[in-house]
Amino acid sequence: MGRRHLSLALLTEGASDQWFLVPLIDRQVAELALGASVGFDYSGVVAGECHTVAHRDLVTREVTDLLHYFDIVVIHHDHNERSKVEAIRERFPGDAHRIVALVPVRETEAWMLADPEALAESVPTRDAGWKVPRDVQKIADPKAVLKAALGGRRDAEHAFARLGQTVALDALSKVPAYRR
Repeated sequence: MGRRHLSLALLTEGASDQWFLVPLIDRQVAELALGASVGFDYSGVVAGECHTVAHRDLVTREVTDLLHYFDIVVIHHDHNERSKVEAIRERFPGDAHRIVALVPVRETEAWMLADPEALAESVPTRDAGWKVPRDVQKIADPKAVLKAALGGRRDAEHAFARLGQTVALDALSKVPAYRR
């Protein structure tokens, strides 16, 4: 049996989540490929055209289109919108197994805090004395903590892609919601 090609599409709540998750998903899939018993080729996740905060009918149309071209459609929502992923999956009973929910305990920004070294590298001018809370899933407001970690920069979102490229996958594997 020859190698297979794996294709993934991603729908996120917003652009900042997309900036972080696209490089992160690509790195995670590449690592999974190394341990796979059957080889597969993967050319990178493709971001969909709409965000998951759009009207549910628009998101459903986007998922319908993506399922025609991609093996898996990953749908991202923060914890308070978890039911929206399940509602979408219910609309595709024959393809629900191809729709993967990507839902952190609170917000994706908590995952950006999982690796203090990557965080320090993304903002090299930041005070080295700043410490990331130990259990990032228990942070009540990960967006505020991340903003403080990035020094209150107005363009903090630009650090998100760098964090997606550098956050240690083994650090993220210690975060239960990420492992799931």
